[in-house]
Amino acid sequence: MHARTNHTPVFKVASTLLCTLATSIAFAQLGEYQGPQPSDGVSFTTTSSKPSANNEVYSTLKTRCETEVASGKSSGDLCAEAAAVLLGNDPPDSLRELASVTRSKIALRLLERGVDTSNLATARAFDLYNKTDLGGFLTGGVADAYRANELMALMVKRDYVGATLRKSRSAVSLFSFSTPETEKRQHCESAKQALAGGKLDADSKIVAADILDTTICKNLAAQAAQPQQP
Repeated sequence: MHARTNHTPVFKVASTLLCTLATSIAFAQLGEYQGPQPSDGVSFTTTSSKPSANNEVYSTLKTRCETEVASGKSSGDLCAEAAAVLLGNDPPDSLRELASVTRSKIALRLLERGVDTSNLATARAFDLYNKTDLGGFLTGGVADAYRANELMALMVKRDYVGATLRKSRSAVSLFSFSTPETEKRQHCESAKQALAGGKLDADSKIVAADILDTTICKNLAAQAAQPQQP
């Protein structure tokens, strides 16, 4: 009679070693855990021990936006100013730790109060709504193409130059494949003339400068500067 062998099969040894290794790695990762990073779609605001310089400023602007503008006593520019403070680098302490998406939604509520009496509030609301999104994943649901179109139509009806410039900015973007070069040239020239005219508000100046800084407008300007061949 042969004695029974008690050797563990090779594959069982290998399986045991793999399980042990996986468990070790899992526990090691627990000790190396890192919280969500900005690239994970979570917005962070740098925590500062120094109180915001805009606590009272924001509170006053917000109150006036909600009362004076609503009653027609003041321009909706107040709401635009309140939203700018909220979205700036030094938001009020009470809202400092909110994600940027949340602050954008609060800012939009303020801006919407000023739309009827302020091109500035209308344009800034348009800029927040007019973003490319994929089912709300990129902007947290802030983007709204339908509302953006409504606000653009309102600005055009008022003959607000900021509306024309925003259309031009879209027409000369890197994704404006369907726009003919002659039309792009016109948009670049219009932005140049508007900026030289010296009558633009601060926001419109930024938009005009953005247009002239695009690759398309830079290339067209370089072509125009080249000496003509006889």
